[in-house]
Amino acid sequence: MNLIGTKIQTLRKNKNMTQTQLAEVLSVSPQSVSKWENHLSVPDISLLPVIARYFGITMDELFNYRLNALNYRERFIRFMADNGVLQFGEFTLQSGRVSPYFINTGNYKSASQLSKLGEFYAECIRENNVETNLLVGNTHQEIPIMLSTSMVLFNRYGIDIHYNIDGTVGKQLDANDRVTLIKDTLTSGNTLRTSLQHLESEAGQRVSHVIVSVDRMERSNGSGLSARSQIEKAFGVKIHAIATLDDIIRAMEKGIIGGADYLDAVKRYREVYGADENGDR
Repeated sequence: MNLIGTKIQTLRKNKNMTQTQLAEVLSVSPQSVSKWENHLSVPDISLLPVIARYFGITMDELFNYRLNALNYRERFIRFMADNGVLQFGEFTLQSGRVSPYFINTGNYKSASQLSKLGEFYAECIRENNVETNLLVGNTHQEIPIMLSTSMVLFNRYGIDIHYNIDGTVGKQLDANDRVTLIKDTLTSGNTLRTSLQHLESEAGQRVSHVIVSVDRMERSNGSGLSARSQIEKAFGVKIHAIATLDDIIRAMEKGIIGGADYLDAVKRYREVYGADENGDR
């Protein structure tokens, strides 16, 4: 039972909550939360399902059971949901489209989250047999992810890879580099196009691969092609996503994450705005 205290502390910190804030949510005293986390007591059994529901996990996970049956895409989707990154509701996107789900990467705020993100990006690189000698990050959101990914590749897999930040920090780019660009969510692809154009015009460097966290699989206005397919054809690059909207829908159907009330809305959104082709990852 002492493992529950450690698990609660980890979940609380991932949400950037204080012990007092969690105590208010659970209608207990801050001292009670402190005692749980310091293994001086355990939550009342009636509170366990409440704690699990609040953090969006199962009772098995609360007791530190590892869901080894999940593939890494499913684990990533669960990771996003647990950390408030994958959200359901009504969100107006920059495109003007109203979406029933949103990927709020601004909720990645802690070292533990960043470390885990690096693990998922590294798994995507290895699963897709991406041959690269240089990781590039060129926005303030993606530079930390790129650095975390490079450290995971070295510490876990022994792959000592170079990195470059905005063409100025790290290894200088040259024509022999096999460049992999680290990005976050792919929606319209405008940000990605800008990054690829910048690398080509400023550094004379073509990118071989792009790794994104989520491909929303949306088509551009007036086109049946996805943003991914359009960019791959325009720049001769291969884009790999840790997860796609179809993966998220399957995770909702299988009960891996919550949001069942929004499942039909997400499917309708996919039908209205989704690309015609399936596309590989």
